[in-house]
Amino acid sequence: MMPQFASYARQRGLTGMGWLMVLIVLAAAITLTLRLAPHYIDFYTVKSVIQGLPAQEVRTMSRSSLLEALKKRFKINNLRDFDIRDIIDLQRSRDSTVLEVRYERREHLFFNVDVVISFHERFEY
Repeated sequence: MMPQFASYARQRGLTGMGWLMVLIVLAAAITLTLRLAPHYIDFYTVKSVIQGLPAQEVRTMSRSSLLEALKKRFKINNLRDFDIRDIIDLQRSRDSTVLEVRYERREHLFFNVDVVISFHERFEY
């Protein structure tokens, strides 16, 4: 007498279609990672550049000298695709200085499919 689960013992794994679906999902994940990761790396570099500014100097620097300092730091960190005046908004009040980073990136994936990534961060000094 054979056990009831004997029919399951003959199954050997995924079919050809199953492997094809696994490969398609894996290829899509790799494509997304390779296309979007550089934009996230750039954003975290922008954040670290702004966080690296000395707080006391940010409060006392003029608008143009602050933007020039940021421009130099962006160049050192190889952030050349950004125009600082387009992505950074500088607001001053009596008590604080606020730098607001806001921009979007559009990345083409395939055919007519694009992905839009929106970045926004606020830094108060």
